[in-house]
Amino acid sequence: MKNLRLQLEIVVIAIGSLAAISFIPTDRSAKPLLQEFYVNPDGTHGAQVTGQSNCLDESSHICSQEYNTTTNLPTGNPEKIHYFPRL
Repeated sequence: MKNLRLQLEIVVIAIGSLAAISFIPTDRSAKPLLQEFYVNPDGTHGAQVTGQSNCLDESSHICSQEYNTTTNLPTGNPEKIHYFPRL
């Protein structure tokens, strides 16, 4: 009987610990992950730019730009928008 009571106490402590951990607030102030991607002809993002973009900035059609990978939306950062043609 004493053994059963000890086991129940251990189970209650384990469940209480798990419940307490599940209510820990997440860090909402974390910065989103920003990465530069090439832009497909239909306007969706394509392959990730590795290193420096190889767009020549000679037109008004966007070749690559920075995206927020949390929302999958462009950031609109003018320093990270490059235009066609692409090498």
